[in-house]
Amino acid sequence: MVLQNSIMHIPTVHISLEHYYLLPKGMEVWPVLSTVLHDPTMFKSPSVFNPENFLDENGCFKKNDAFVPFSSGKRICLGESLARMELFLFFTTILQSFQLKPLVPPEDLDPTPLENGFITVAPVYHLSVIPR
Repeated sequence: MVLQNSIMHIPTVHISLEHYYLLPKGMEVWPVLSTVLHDPTMFKSPSVFNPENFLDENGCFKKNDAFVPFSSGKRICLGESLARMELFLFFTTILQSFQLKPLVPPEDLDPTPLENGFITVAPVYHLSVIPR
């Protein structure tokens, strides 16, 4: 499940964004992270899972500033570093200990979210977990 929005922010002063938009003091602002995470100018194929969005021409990892799953700025998620460390440990332990095999051919899997709106719910996949 992926939450599409960040937490509400309220400007303490009037803010002008690029001289086109005015955010008045006290206005509720709900950042919609999914617009950044699906920006076609920042990702080769923003609507599908594509690891190449994070690889350069040589296949090496490249940082993408539009990837902000923990929000950004001074209100970034306080648990980001802990979450990243735990995800790394979890997935490396799983991949070192087990071989994962899909029960159906990968090309037959439908990655379309089950629900998409305020939250995105990923589809359920079944796979075999084989000890190494």
